[in-house]
Amino acid sequence: MKRIIVLTLLLVAAVVPVLAQARLDAVSPKDPRTMALGGAFVALADGYAAFYGNPAAFAGEDKELTIASFNPWAYVSSTTENLALLQAALSDGEYAIEALNSLITTNGLGIGASAGLGWVGKGLGIGLVATFDSYVYGRNALGAMGPLDAQLEAVFGVGTHLSLFGLNFSVGGDIRPYLRMTGQVSSEQMVGILTGELDPAGAVMALPVDVGFGLAADLGARLELGRLLSVGLAIRDIGTRQTLSSSTVGEVLDGLASGSLPSGGADSEYAFLPNITIGAALRPLPEDLSRTIDLLILFEIQDPVRVIADQQSFWQLLHLGVEAEFFGGTLALRAGVNEGYLSLGAGLDLFVAEASIAVFAEEMGLYPGQWPRVGMSAELAIRF
Repeated sequence: MKRIIVLTLLLVAAVVPVLAQARLDAVSPKDPRTMALGGAFVALADGYAAFYGNPAAFAGEDKELTIASFNPWAYVSSTTENLALLQAALSDGEYAIEALNSLITTNGLGIGASAGLGWVGKGLGIGLVATFDSYVYGRNALGAMGPLDAQLEAVFGVGTHLSLFGLNFSVGGDIRPYLRMTGQVSSEQMVGILTGELDPAGAVMALPVDVGFGLAADLGARLELGRLLSVGLAIRDIGTRQTLSSSTVGEVLDGLASGSLPSGGADSEYAFLPNITIGAALRPLPEDLSRTIDLLILFEIQDPVRVIADQQSFWQLLHLGVEAEFFGGTLALRAGVNEGYLSLGAGLDLFVAEASIAVFAEEMGLYPGQWPRVGMSAELAIRF
């Protein structure tokens, strides 16, 4: 474990000096299990979540086939007042600007979704995941801007077990060819996205974006000390500088419909830097009780590269989650602390159908309380 920590710190020291470049982060799903657990389900991820978590899970003896997973989320506080404001912003022309202004200036406003399928287990991980995320925030609705990102990626990974002093040690890795689109969206364009009306005047379709293909790799390791304790390390988004060409949303969609991307305009370069996560999981209850009730406690330190480079608070590193499963996992209740903010969620597993929900908060600023963002997430999946 000491060697893993030392290597991680050396990697952080090596990549921090190049962070003066614009960093292109992967677009990860806001899946409700991870978000309910305070974001603390990366280094110890299993099943479908390994596609955006720890590829060491590919080595698992348990196999999982996800026929379909659909995961929508929204950045809006789930109060009755805010939901009424959102409805007014989308339907009431006279009151829309005032309602939109209230939402954007307090919490920000945005939506996202992810969909995918794949196989995980028996040494293999093969999947296809599409993710979209958008968010606007500002001092007033008229001038509010924010990021819009989309990514379509295929995952091809392998994992294996190694003998380490008689302990259960797994390692894994994958490569991810992907199509990436990134740009900025205004509050007006966000309303067009939320209503599903891609704007007759073409404001959304004409939105400038950078788009292009890329290739990334992920590595992971997991050490299990019996049932009680597991320790994991995930190093994701290993790649070189990414070059994307300027285009518009409309040109990208037209190109995908015809089977090719537009040639684009001037190129933009982004740094594609590793995202490092170290975590531990504890199962304190005896195995004999697990069919009735099981308890999982997670603790993770995430993305020290960004925290150090942006001079963020120490709290931005910390993620803590607790999950209680009942009746063999049929019902799960979850809670967590994400960068100093509480999160809650629940899950239901009925044979091949799974459903989960979560309410979460995360810090967008440099320290807790500077720029909190509240959101809701859900997932419906069919898995065998």
